[in-house]
Amino acid sequence: MSENLGFPPRSCGTGQRSAGAAGFPRRVAVAAALLAASLALPISCAKPKEIVVRPPRAVQAETATRKPFFLEAEYAARILPASQVNVTPKVGGRVAKVFVRVGDFVTKDQKLFTIEPGDFEAQFRQAKAALLSARANLSRNEGSGQESQMLQAQSTYDQALIQRDEIQKAWDKTRRLYDGGVVPKQQMDDVDAKLRAASLQLEAAKKALTLVRDKSGQQASQVLVGQVDAAQAQADLAKSQLDSAAVLSPLAGHVSWSDVEPGAMIGTNTLAFIVIDDSSVLAEAGLTDRAIGYVHKGMSLKIAIPALRGAAAERVGTVDRVSPAADQRTMLYTVRVAISNDDGAIRPGMLAKIRFPIEAVRQALLVPERATYTENGLDYVMVAEEGLAHRKQVSLGESSGNLVEVREGLDEGALVITAGQEVLSDGDRILASP
Repeated sequence: MSENLGFPPRSCGTGQRSAGAAGFPRRVAVAAALLAASLALPISCAKPKEIVVRPPRAVQAETATRKPFFLEAEYAARILPASQVNVTPKVGGRVAKVFVRVGDFVTKDQKLFTIEPGDFEAQFRQAKAALLSARANLSRNEGSGQESQMLQAQSTYDQALIQRDEIQKAWDKTRRLYDGGVVPKQQMDDVDAKLRAASLQLEAAKKALTLVRDKSGQQASQVLVGQVDAAQAQADLAKSQLDSAAVLSPLAGHVSWSDVEPGAMIGTNTLAFIVIDDSSVLAEAGLTDRAIGYVHKGMSLKIAIPALRGAAAERVGTVDRVSPAADQRTMLYTVRVAISNDDGAIRPGMLAKIRFPIEAVRQALLVPERATYTENGLDYVMVAEEGLAHRKQVSLGESSGNLVEVREGLDEGALVITAGQEVLSDGDRILASP
């Protein structure tokens, strides 16, 4: 009987071992086992790996198109009111009452504050009385003889002389007080005006008396007519000063500044209020000589106001004024852009950013700037071709903020991936949508 020298078969995953032939010598079995362990190659019992096929990655893409392109630059600007008026009183005096405060909206001709009218009322009454007297003199002259004219002219001259002398004394006293710093300049100016008016009346009365004495009745009548005219002018002036004691708003808008309090003395040179019309505003910017040639009155421009939020921050304005010459200090050209402010959100003093064209319109191959990315100092885009993503190295030109010019490396009509291109590899399967 021949011996069976075969090795027992391996078992995969059962943990059992097949027995050798009956009567197999133990030492031979041990030797065979050692030999098998040293010579046998490992046999894998694992299942073969499965190949995983990923679905196409969904991406967004846009077509590279050649279209008109102009280069823009962003300039800083400050917001100004469309109109601003500094309010100063026409007459001086003590403030009687203030009707509005900073921030209040006022209409045109609305009363802002008043000045105590006492002195102006007295001057107006005096001027009216002088006017009535002059008219009466003219009337009597036209219906009386030479003798009555003489008496009337003499009486008028005497009254004018007395009045002038009294005002002269008041002027001398006020001058001493003014020189000593006791009374304000406005009071000194009022006394000056009264003295000039009294001197004019005295001079007119003197001429009238001279004409009557020279028996020049016709000339005397002309002088009396002149006296009436002078008295009328004085009455009009006094009425204007009385009306000016009430200070009115010159326009509709908001009070942006005030320095008036009841009881305070105020003069004609005092800045009392600032009223602004902010229903529309102006964004003022300084442009370089490179940009000013492409800006003209009436053109529309995009404006961003960082202080506002959401949609209110983005506005469209119209060029309202373009300076014809550069500022000598900054060498910049001033441009003002009008912006509607119906919602009242824009306030003078805010900062703005305006995009101005700085190059003429030309044809260029444009892609969204978000479609580009940089790697190792080189610019790339990913394009979609027959369901696959392919990387293209490109040479970029100028940027308008949203679009960028591609000068080399891309054909017109290429489908450029605009989202997710940074994580794609060349040859990845994609599903592109606009």
